Formats: sequence, C-alpha cells, structure tokens
Amino acid sequence: MNSQESNPIQNEDQLDYKVLLTNAKQALKVQYQKSAALASQLEAIKNQLEQVQAENKILRESTYEDVIKDFETRTQAAEVRALKTEVRQKFLEANGCQDDDSFDTLWETIKNQIQIQDGDLKIISKNGTPKFTFTGKLLSLKDFIQSLKEIPTFRKFFLD
Repeated sequence: MNSQESNPIQNEDQLDYKVLLTNAKQALKVQYQKSAALASQLEAIKNQLEQVQAENKILRESTYEDVIKDFETRTQAAEVRALKTEVRQKFLEANGCQDDDSFDTLWETIKNQIQIQDGDLKIISKNGTPKFTFTGKLLSLKDFIQSLKEIPTFRKFFLD
C-alpha cells in the first residue's frame, strides 16, 4: 500500500509542478508585457522631455535675443534723440531755426547725412562716403550746419 499511496502523491506533485510551471510562465509573460509597456512609456516620456528641453533652450535663446534687440533698439533711439538734440543746438548757434516744425522738416531732410559710427559723428554724402572740408579734414557738424546756410533750399530754415 505504501507504494500505491506514494504513486498518486507523486502524480499529484508532478501535476501541481506542471500547473505551477504553466502559471509561472504565464505570470512571467504578463510581467514581461507590463515591463515592455512601461519601458515604452518611459521612452516616450524621455522623448517628450528632450523635446521640452529643446523648446526651453530655444525659448531662452530667443528671449535673450529679444532682450538684446530691444536694448539695441532703445539704445539706437536714444542715440537718435541725442543726435537730433545736438543738431538742433548747432542750428540755434548758427542763428537759430524758424520754429520746431521747420526744424523737424529740416531734420527729416538731413538726418541721413549725419551718422554715428564707432562713437564718432560723421557727415556723409548721399553715396555714403564721408564729407571733407577744403583743407582735407572731416566735415564737423558745426561746419555742416554752416554749409547748409549757403544752400538755397535750406537757407529758409534759418532766422537770417
């Protein structure tokens, strides 16, 4: 009897091992699928993170560029205002200007001939070359304004 009892127990153990092995294989397969899905999600998240980081870098750079451009624009505007004020002062020294409107009209006509380059004020001709005096020196702003008094189209802007 002993041998008969051990046989069914052995069969049951073998059966249980087969079931356990099958169940274990199924559980591993499910875990592998979950792991693969999580790895896929992780990869997608990494890709999204890289895209966000790249966009942030672009935004930072463009914001920096915008700040620089804004600063340069404001600096240029301040330089133009300062230049216009200086030119107006030279006009006042050269016997004055009729009024603000006539100065503004004159300014619009001559502003392209006055240039700030490397911190220096230069008077240039229409082709962009610097203007010189008869003695070979660069034309100064004061001399330029005095020379405008000699030109009939500009003479009307002066008080004299």
